[in-house]
Amino acid sequence: MAAIAAVPLLAGCAQNLDLGILYAAPGKYDYLRCEDLPARLSTAIGREKQLSDLIARANQEPGGQVVSSAAYSADLAQARAEQKMLRQTAVDKNCGSIEPPAPGAAPAAAPATPPARTPPRR
Repeated sequence: MAAIAAVPLLAGCAQNLDLGILYAAPGKYDYLRCEDLPARLSTAIGREKQLSDLIARANQEPGGQVVSSAAYSADLAQARAEQKMLRQTAVDKNCGSIEPPAPGAAPAAAPATPPARTPPRR
């Protein structure tokens, strides 16, 4: 009886474990410069979105949850672990924020250059 009572408690603990870190090699991004980290993070975020979309699409079909879990869960865990490692590398190297700009945010405007003057016609 005690074993049956312990199962829900252990299941709750297992949910809080970060097993995705198993998919990222420690120090993998240590060789990168601060300027290289935002592009890598953007790629990892894009991959996570792509996989999440595939999982959502698969889950709409009967039995899709099982298929998507088998097909995409490891890749999704790896993409999330890479994001975590990239952010931690940025913190370790004092790079500041490496987060990509929010979608829909206007990029900084380039300074306007005055139009070229044309010589007067004679």
